[in-house]
Amino acid sequence: MKKQLAMLLVTALIGLSANADHHEKSWRGVDLNAQFGIQFEVCSLLPGKSLADIAKLDKQVSKLFSDNEMALSLMRLVPMFSHSMPGQPSASFLNVVMGDIKAFGTGWDSWLASKPAQQLMQDVNKIASCKFKFARGINRTANLEGLSATDNRIISMNWCSKRDGIDWNQLKAKHDAWQAAYSEDSASLAWNVIIPRLGAGTANGRFMHMVSYGNVTQLMANEDWIANGGGGAALMDYYAAYADCDGESVYSAQYIHKNGD
Repeated sequence: MKKQLAMLLVTALIGLSANADHHEKSWRGVDLNAQFGIQFEVCSLLPGKSLADIAKLDKQVSKLFSDNEMALSLMRLVPMFSHSMPGQPSASFLNVVMGDIKAFGTGWDSWLASKPAQQLMQDVNKIASCKFKFARGINRTANLEGLSATDNRIISMNWCSKRDGIDWNQLKAKHDAWQAAYSEDSASLAWNVIIPRLGAGTANGRFMHMVSYGNVTQLMANEDWIANGGGGAALMDYYAAYADCDGESVYSAQYIHKNGD
């Protein structure tokens, strides 16, 4: 039962409180016991442009992060299993920046004051159209040993709203129970709550759970539990009683810049 609950943590909706484990825990400059900043750059490639074109700028991006002493990490996410159906548009890629909330303030100020950074943004605008979104992240679980062992990431995202008749305390209690049952041998490497803030648009008042895996094998281990291990029934019960969710989108990810490296 404990293992099943641990697997459920990977896929079911996450709660809206900070990690209950308040031992000192940090990851690449992020205090995992405090809410941290996460910025999404939602980008669509312009006609005739490709991911290879944007990748040519990556070394320059990382250098400018270092030159401007931005205590932030940057990953690029490319859709793997997306919500887009044939004939429907979707984002070509996401750039995701993570770090201490205050580091976003000093980082953006340094970036905006840097002529090379402004030129870089103009170069990016010739390749892709991007919209910036700032959110708060709350870490629920993190396997720091697993995160340190590999930079490979498969990331799932699921936007949700609480059900009518369920208050936030009830939702939190449900998620707290799952977190308490979390096992270190779970398939996931990290599980975070994302709360939209700036540029939220229609996502205002909603929240997202973001789960990181080290590879597709870990992702599919969780899918197998849902299909054949009783997880499907648990999820359906949760979605019917507690939360209305859009369903998971999955991205492959790579680091462009790692804070501290």
